[in-house]
Amino acid sequence: MITAQAIRFTDNVPAMQRFCEALGLAASVTSGDGWAVMRSSSGDVLLHSTADAVSKIVPGQTDLTFETDDLDRLAAEFEVTPVDEAFGRSLSLTDPLGDVLLVNETQTDFYGYSEHDAQPDPAVAVCPVRFTDPSGPYAEFLRRLGLRGEAAGDSAFVAFAADHGTVGLHVARPGEFEQYLTGAEGARVHLTFTTSGDPEALAATLQDQGYAVRIDTTFGTMLEIEDPDGQKVQVHAVG
Repeated sequence: MITAQAIRFTDNVPAMQRFCEALGLAASVTSGDGWAVMRSSSGDVLLHSTADAVSKIVPGQTDLTFETDDLDRLAAEFEVTPVDEAFGRSLSLTDPLGDVLLVNETQTDFYGYSEHDAQPDPAVAVCPVRFTDPSGPYAEFLRRLGLRGEAAGDSAFVAFAADHGTVGLHVARPGEFEQYLTGAEGARVHLTFTTSGDPEALAATLQDQGYAVRIDTTFGTMLEIEDPDGQKVQVHAVG
C-alpha cells in the first residue's frame, strides 16, 4: 500500500492542526507541539515543526512525500538503498524535476508518539498538486511508485490515484503558480483538498472559526482559504 502525503513545515503545528481539523481532517499520530499526522478520508497532511527541520526548509513550505508498507519493492524499483532513520526506514528519490522526494516506511514503532483514533470527515480528501506537465515524465514516475493510473482529468490537470490519497499534476509555465509555493528546494506542492460534501457549508464552518475564505465558481466550486502560515489553500468540490 502506498499513501500520498503533503508535509507542511510550520512554526505553529497546533494552529495548523486546528485548521486541518476545521477542514475535516483528524490527528492519527502526534508528538508534542512539533509533529502531527492529519488523516483525511484519502491521503494525509504531515505537520512538521520548522524548528526541527533541516536548515533550508522555510515556514509554510509544503512538499510531496509518500508512505509505503513495501519499501523494499520501491528500493529495488528505483535501485536506491533505504536509510534507517530514528522513526524508521526511508528512501530518498530524485524526481523528474530534479528535486529530492522522500518515501517513508509505514511507522510501526510509536515510542515517543501518541496514537489517536482518527475519524476524519469522509467527504474530504488530500490532493497535493505538483506543477508539471501531466503528460510528461512525472506521470511515469508516479506509476513506478505504485499509483494506479490516473483519474479523469484534462490536458492541464490530471489526478493520479494512490491506495490512499491522490497527487495532482498541473501544467504550468515557469513561475506561473509560484504564489502557491514557498521555499526554494524540495518537491514543493500546493496544498489542496477535495470535498464531495457541500462546499458552501464547509466555507461557513471555516468562516465561523475565523478563517478568511474566498468562494470561486468559475469552474465548479472552489474555496480558497488563508491558513495559519499565511499560505493559500484550496478545496475543490467534486462529485
